[in-house]
Amino acid sequence: MSKSELSDLKTILPYNLLAEKLVLGSILTIPEAILVVSEKLPIEAFYLETHQIIYKALLILYAEGKTIDYINLITWVQDHGFLLKIGGANVLLSLLNQINKLSNLDEYIALIYEKYLRRSLIRLGEEIIESGYLTEIPLETIFTKIEQNFFLLSESKSNKHLISVEQGLQQIVREIEDGLKVPKLPGLKTGFLEFDIITQGFQNSDLIIIAGRPSMGKTAFAFNLAKNIAYNHDKVVVFFSLEMTRQQLLYRLLASEVEITNTRLRSSRIKETEWVRINTKINKLSKLKLFIDDSPNVSVGEIKLKIKNINLESPKKVNLIVIDYLQLLEIIDQNVNRVQELSKITRSLKKLARDLDIPIIVLSQLSRNVESRVNKRPILADLRESGCIHFLYRKHFPSRIEIKNTYIFCWTGTQVSKQKIFDIKVTGQKPIYKLETNLGWSSFITSNHKILTNKGWKKIDQLSLNNFISAKLLLCFNSRNNLNKYNITWDKVNKIKYENLAVVYDLQISTYSNYLTNHLIIHNSIEQDADVVVMLYRDDYYNKDSCEKNMIEVIIAKHRNGPIGETKLRFDPKFLRFFNL
Repeated sequence: MSKSELSDLKTILPYNLLAEKLVLGSILTIPEAILVVSEKLPIEAFYLETHQIIYKALLILYAEGKTIDYINLITWVQDHGFLLKIGGANVLLSLLNQINKLSNLDEYIALIYEKYLRRSLIRLGEEIIESGYLTEIPLETIFTKIEQNFFLLSESKSNKHLISVEQGLQQIVREIEDGLKVPKLPGLKTGFLEFDIITQGFQNSDLIIIAGRPSMGKTAFAFNLAKNIAYNHDKVVVFFSLEMTRQQLLYRLLASEVEITNTRLRSSRIKETEWVRINTKINKLSKLKLFIDDSPNVSVGEIKLKIKNINLESPKKVNLIVIDYLQLLEIIDQNVNRVQELSKITRSLKKLARDLDIPIIVLSQLSRNVESRVNKRPILADLRESGCIHFLYRKHFPSRIEIKNTYIFCWTGTQVSKQKIFDIKVTGQKPIYKLETNLGWSSFITSNHKILTNKGWKKIDQLSLNNFISAKLLLCFNSRNNLNKYNITWDKVNKIKYENLAVVYDLQISTYSNYLTNHLIIHNSIEQDADVVVMLYRDDYYNKDSCEKNMIEVIIAKHRNGPIGETKLRFDPKFLRFFNL
């Protein structure tokens, strides 16, 4: 092949014209097909802009509850000024003439998606070449970004997750039968009985956050979990310690097992009779498949690389990752604030848990709001970098006195709940954006806040025009202000524009991480990506006269696939150990 022929090929990216026409034609002639197509193909999966416009119009018609047919489609295209851009009405008529069989739809979708992935791969290659010339950026940062982009691309091969209900149910039946033969918890047991009963062990692909204020015993608790799981299951566990060195952790481990204080071990004040116990415990602990990485600066991308290297080099794959702790993970993008960065990190950790199909435990600090309350027990609202729910203009709440101890409505996911606002604080100046909908609703918010859309929670900077967002909530309350009837309707995003740099406020709500403002449902928190949130509390730390000396409350504040609750463990502060009551 000549250079000129190769150059011509490079100008045309891979795509399948006939498959794109057949899929769009299938939707027009068999409207139910959009249920299948919309789940598997994003708009950009279609290569031709003409087809992207038609597909987008079909999705909007479906979202608005209108009949999907030629008349409604051409009306929408014409009303929005796209008829000439797509090449006229004949283009739409030609789609109706395609020979369509719903049984072949999955094959056509796969052909389109395969070309879409190839185009994405080409774009990634171009980005890699451009990055090679950016000498002002450290290589480590470039490698991490490339690795993350490649991870997202390889993860998008969604067909590997596609199974029929029949296949899925057969797999569940096999798991139930195996459980009848050998009774066991479905997840990794921690060795703490009541905790295991509530959580059913740590499940594969789950992100578990263990949170608490300083000195609550987070690191000691997490390291006990790692050791117990490695011992009870003979599993490979990797503990990433961003705060303590491996020597510190190993001294803690040995002191706990041999019941000799850390101070005595470090100063080598060991009795001759104790050497036998030390050697016995060392031989036992050495058999654990527990690895410690104490790199002080590590990102989620680097963690994934290290885990994949271990999986390649060792006969057994990693079964659990523990990270101590969230706020110390390295920032990749210096242009975003810390709240945005933590939100990115937790999403990346959840994706990593799903990619590796293992549980990931990450420790997190709680906000200082705990210290300002009479009751120091943590609540889910404390799990935020800034403690914020939503940043608001001063004009919305002119007086701090007016807002405190009043109520606001929050969305639980299935209903509306009336919640108390217990504080509002100034958090500085930030860029404010005005979001407007077609029906005229608007809201002033910062870019990191998420809006409830018909495709789930999305940040302002992830929205585009004509995205559907929660625009109206019809409520009916009884005398106690409890919800009797509710309904969400959707409205299209009409405009998102930068307003100005303004003083913003931190609105704190007791339980939920969202609320209704001007018909929009706003959300922002770390815990939204977590499957399980565990909070630790020691009453004797705050109350010296507490009757619960050396007791720690383990509060399961969120459990996506099971009940919430709490249990108590006996805590040995001398050797940093935890015991069942």
